[in-house]
Amino acid sequence: MRLALALVYPSILLAACLAGGAPAAEADESAELEKALARVDQISRTFRSFSARLSQKKYTAVLEEFDTPEKGRFHYAVARDGSVMMRHEIEAPGKRILTIKGDSAVLYQPVVRQAQVYALGKRKNLVEYLGTGLGQSSENLRRKFHIAWKGSASIDGRKCFVLEFKPRDPKAAASVRSITVSFDQTNVTPVRYRIEEPSGDYLLETFSEGKLNTRLPEELFEQKLPRGVEVLKF
Repeated sequence: MRLALALVYPSILLAACLAGGAPAAEADESAELEKALARVDQISRTFRSFSARLSQKKYTAVLEEFDTPEKGRFHYAVARDGSVMMRHEIEAPGKRILTIKGDSAVLYQPVVRQAQVYALGKRKNLVEYLGTGLGQSSENLRRKFHIAWKGSASIDGRKCFVLEFKPRDPKAAASVRSITVSFDQTNVTPVRYRIEEPSGDYLLETFSEGKLNTRLPEELFEQKLPRGVEVLKF
């Protein structure tokens, strides 16, 4: 899991978890959670792809400040063999491209003319962490996470319902305390991810102009590196 975070952003972030409520409130939250997961299931049955513009920034708890926001594009899709693929491309202020397909993750940084190639092996499911809630059934999500209802929110004028995912795997939980996802109430696609580390640092990713189930060529999730690029293999 730490590899997944390091690939997207060299450090990751968040704040404190909210305290639980009274039994009656918990019952209401449980009912809302089941409704939300039923909607996630409905969308997951026909999910093929999601593309959007991306804005992200990281918060460092010790400094109590955000860094310079980055903008780019995000693509996530299901391959012909049923595996998932991702392209996470930062376009400004610098340029950085992460692609994940099959057993390979490639992080290319044109400015320094360097690419890092990772053989994922048993970690090939890390792409599903980076796209939590996208095309995954509630049964699959429950196997990987403790899931909690966190109410509703309005983000850039879009009404959302909010779910918190805490990894069940102790190794993953050592790197990530929680992944909080704000879903668009209309089409149940992510509007915002908030990925929290145990340190209190967090990564905030916000999506706009999202498109669901458009055709994305598998070549989009591959990188043909220019000549002269230094390739580091891990």
